[in-house]
Amino acid sequence: MINRCILELTYGVLLSLGALAQGVPAPQPTAPRAQVQLGSDYLAQKDYSSAMTWFRKAADQNNPAAQNNVGWLYQNGWGVKQDYAEAMNWFRKAASQGNAFAQDNIGVLYMNGWGVSQNYSEAMNWFRKAAGQENADAQNSIGWLYQSGWGVKQDYGEAMTWYRKAAEHGNMRANANIGFLYSKGLGVEQDDKEAAIWYQAAAEHGDIKAQDYLGRLHKLGHGVEKSYGEAMAWYSRAADQGDSDAMNDIGDLYRLGLGVPQDYERAMVWYHKAADQKNADAERNIASLYEKGLGVPQDQAQAEAWRKKAAEHTVLPGGIRPPRAIFAPNPEYTKEAKVVKFQGTCVLSLIVGADGNPRDIKLEKSLGKGLDEKAIEAVKLWKFEPGTKDGQPVATQIMVQVEFKLY
Repeated sequence: MINRCILELTYGVLLSLGALAQGVPAPQPTAPRAQVQLGSDYLAQKDYSSAMTWFRKAADQNNPAAQNNVGWLYQNGWGVKQDYAEAMNWFRKAASQGNAFAQDNIGVLYMNGWGVSQNYSEAMNWFRKAAGQENADAQNSIGWLYQSGWGVKQDYGEAMTWYRKAAEHGNMRANANIGFLYSKGLGVEQDDKEAAIWYQAAAEHGDIKAQDYLGRLHKLGHGVEKSYGEAMAWYSRAADQGDSDAMNDIGDLYRLGLGVPQDYERAMVWYHKAADQKNADAERNIASLYEKGLGVPQDQAQAEAWRKKAAEHTVLPGGIRPPRAIFAPNPEYTKEAKVVKFQGTCVLSLIVGADGNPRDIKLEKSLGKGLDEKAIEAVKLWKFEPGTKDGQPVATQIMVQVEFKLY
């Protein structure tokens, strides 16, 4: 989720800064708009303390853009100690004046439970206020709540509607989210080519997740030409921006020798980079290498330690640690699907009760040819370690992918 800090441009302030660079004392701006601009210039230089000084001067004159920016600095802990409660205080001041950026930022705090009790319904209320002013970030967030079923009934069609609104206003993360829905066939007919178009648009504008997803399409040859070189190029762009999923994906290329010489040691380097950010997938991969003794001495104790880390770092919204399947028999193939050698993945949603048993199993992505029914029959037999919150078992809604593959 990207929170926006408002940057206001004032030509006169730029001239003053130019005079300062030449050794001529520049007049200190007193107008709030000019103060916001000066704070923005310091922000661009990552001089957060000076940015806060000037934003506060304008905020004290009741400038809503400055009030939002002060809150934004407190939220991120830039130039000040991170303080979500103080951030909320300043966002509310700006929001009371109708500032859409602040309204969106309040929604983000409620959605993530930062400084307040997590409340998706309250988050939705604030996102709608901002979306009513055509705030693209808020429109994308509304789509995300519908996609995830947080605070509202899960509705991929409604999610797509909001993502498209956000994309029309230039939100690149919305482009990536549209690509994801097409890639998974959620709310729309599955279409990797269409997914690639949306990912490409976002990736070229620097969206990290789109770069990683586009890399995955190139790796698999789904909707685009299969190219491990292209996959590596897009993964690298995302990894350079600090994306741990992309780092893990680069590790996969080295581990499998796809487009590069197989190199377990180098794979381990990339997995560790991702694991430094508590990436659970990377931690599971490290565990696998230790278990098999690939690139490192075989060490079951290390493998178990890394599996434990992965379990600890897999956390759902609300601080819930997700269920883990401990008995998951494969589904049976239907004769119809076998004859035509039909393969694919069925997506189901379900609730894992506090007792570890699945219930309320619903089809989210259909395969047809009788395989959907076989998938549901199989999942009914699965057993889980239940999800937990604060160490106590809780009922948890999850999505599972049931793969049908002929060997």
